[in-house]
Amino acid sequence: MIQHITDTVLPVLAQIPNPGPVQPPGAEKVLEAVGNVKWGAGIALLVGFFIGLLVWAGGRWVDHHRAGKVGVIMMLCALGGGILYGVGYQLINHFASGA
Repeated sequence: MIQHITDTVLPVLAQIPNPGPVQPPGAEKVLEAVGNVKWGAGIALLVGFFIGLLVWAGGRWVDHHRAGKVGVIMMLCALGGGILYGVGYQLINHFASGA
């Protein structure tokens, strides 16, 4: 019985056309907005790292240990954010591809 069904249904299913993917209207604007956000996030990470470096150096220069610690924390947060920025893009692409 199952063999009969597969022999009659599969040839019919093979004739159904499968159109390729088509971008929805407005997709270019969404990609442009995401690119702008990605660019801004990269600049914010760089600025955060270098401001942290300045705070750390300034805190050590005036012998203010709390400012030195805050600067180190700012630099570590920027480095961690940079790692997440690089890894997150790869993970999103991997999951979005359906692999």
